[in-house]
Amino acid sequence: MIVVSDSTALIGLSKIGKIDLLKEIFSRVHIPEEVFKEVTEAGKNRPGSDAIRNAEWVEAKTVQDRTQVNLLMASLDKGEAEVLALSKELRADLILLDEEKARKSAVIAGFEVMGLLGVLVIARNLGLIEAIKPLIEELKNKRFRISDRVIAEALLKAGEISSSK
Repeated sequence: MIVVSDSTALIGLSKIGKIDLLKEIFSRVHIPEEVFKEVTEAGKNRPGSDAIRNAEWVEAKTVQDRTQVNLLMASLDKGEAEVLALSKELRADLILLDEEKARKSAVIAGFEVMGLLGVLVIARNLGLIEAIKPLIEELKNKRFRISDRVIAEALLKAGEISSSK
């Protein structure tokens, strides 16, 4: 499975000490150079910078189609634009994205998209973690913004709350 990630999932999982979940679930994660720079250079000394720089399972790649990146930058930031362009070049099976506009663009382009909480749900369902609710609380305490609707959907998918229907 070819997985391409934006910086949000990498940083969020690093903040809660769970970056290795990506390795355990996907074995290898590809990131464009811009995302590598966002996490390791712009985010130097912040959660994830050393972990991503030293992770053998994270593969930073140069995006070849700069025209595509420039076109996408009309509505997305450079990292997100590179994620979509790299995903197209690699024929990715899954993109890890949390920003809504970038997610919509990826879905329109025909990609399967998952956010940070989706990764936690998979980890819970695989038995890699016991529960996602404490990790969501930890993310929120560390100023990671997640909507109540997304939290409720994730808790439902993880079997930690029941449907109120």
